[in-house]
Amino acid sequence: MKLWSLRRSLVIGINLAVIAVLAITAWASYRDILHELDEVFDAQLAQTAKSLAAFYTPSPETQPAPQRIPISNYYDTGEEESANERGPSGHKYESKIGYHIYNSEGKLLALTNQLQILPLKNLKPGYHTLENDAQTWFIFSYFSKSRGIWVRTFQRQDVRSELSGYLATEQLYPLLLMWVPISLIILFIVYLVLKPVNRFATHLRARALNNLSPIESDLPKELIPIKQAINKLLHQIKMFSEREKRFIADASHELRTPLSAIQVHAENIIHAESLEDSKQSGKAIFSAVERMSHLVNQLLRLNRLDSLDKSTDFSDIELKTLVSAAINSLPTNRVENYQWQVDVPTTKIACNETLIISALTNLLSNAMKFSPADSTIQIEAVDTSASIIIKIRDQGSGVPAEIIEQMGERFYRFREHTNIAGSGLGLSITSKIIQLHHGKLSFNNIQPSGFEVQIELPNSD
Repeated sequence: MKLWSLRRSLVIGINLAVIAVLAITAWASYRDILHELDEVFDAQLAQTAKSLAAFYTPSPETQPAPQRIPISNYYDTGEEESANERGPSGHKYESKIGYHIYNSEGKLLALTNQLQILPLKNLKPGYHTLENDAQTWFIFSYFSKSRGIWVRTFQRQDVRSELSGYLATEQLYPLLLMWVPISLIILFIVYLVLKPVNRFATHLRARALNNLSPIESDLPKELIPIKQAINKLLHQIKMFSEREKRFIADASHELRTPLSAIQVHAENIIHAESLEDSKQSGKAIFSAVERMSHLVNQLLRLNRLDSLDKSTDFSDIELKTLVSAAINSLPTNRVENYQWQVDVPTTKIACNETLIISALTNLLSNAMKFSPADSTIQIEAVDTSASIIIKIRDQGSGVPAEIIEQMGERFYRFREHTNIAGSGLGLSITSKIIQLHHGKLSFNNIQPSGFEVQIELPNSD
């Protein structure tokens, strides 16, 4: 379903709200005016009845018929406009209003000369409503004790309704006249309110494709969350872009050496003068391919780790189980060349099992790689209230203090270790895994000789 634009929604919505408010106001005003109008007409009926009772002079008792008061010759035909609605003889509305006068015995003494005499003889004092020939009449009945007569004044309902219709029409004109300028004002205000949004959109469209810097535009308070969300997205895109560039640069840099070696030894095989020379070159090619395969696997693994975030699914696993799995994943023929001291409690930690085992395996492999045969490798864990500290110690030569801070950087290798197989990515992978677990990785030399790697992970409790 296609959504409306904000401008259209605001303009239409506010206009409808304004029209509703104006209509309700007009209706309430009309109802109030109609109520006041009814009160005025009711008071007029009562006042006319009392005036007639005060000034009426009864006819002689011998008068055979009631006295008829003549009314206008202009009978109301219901037309809104008529040339003969009033004149010397009166007004056409006289057929819609009138009175009856009775004596105390109920004899009709006087009445206005309507076409039809209304049945008003037995009404009690006060206001009444009468339905007669599809017409509604409002009646006031009054008894004068001093004169001994009943006076009943009446008025047809359409006298009031016609006047109220004119009032309703008069209410609509201001409504329409007010709505037009109000609508224009609303349109102008919506334009001003949405102007920062349009400016923001224009700014985004004008940005270069490679411009991933944060947006610094000044925006209204309501649009700041949108700007923050876009800046967060730009930051993530920038990180992914830099990661991909770094991956390509790292891969091309590190693969250049084994590829060059393969090319050189391939040429040697082509031009070899003996089978022994060909075998030596073939072994060199195999070694280069093996190194390149290991390097590619490490690069792909590091790239996958970069794609993960700290919302990776964790589960509670015993630390002793993780350490045992890491040792068992090492080559058996190499593990047997060292003495192992493992002092690890059964404490559980919240982690991704595969990643933590991989990190421990990397660290244990390095400990074996840089320690002399038959030396001791220690694995110790301490459970504190806030964290679990894992220490891996070897009896190697250690590293100079000034390069400890560089350990964990991609492809960094201490120059004295260049003769030992490796790609310089193991500690980078381990460091990334520990970061994903909200932990900390640190390195220390041990006196008089040896090296210690310390992992600090949050306690799952």
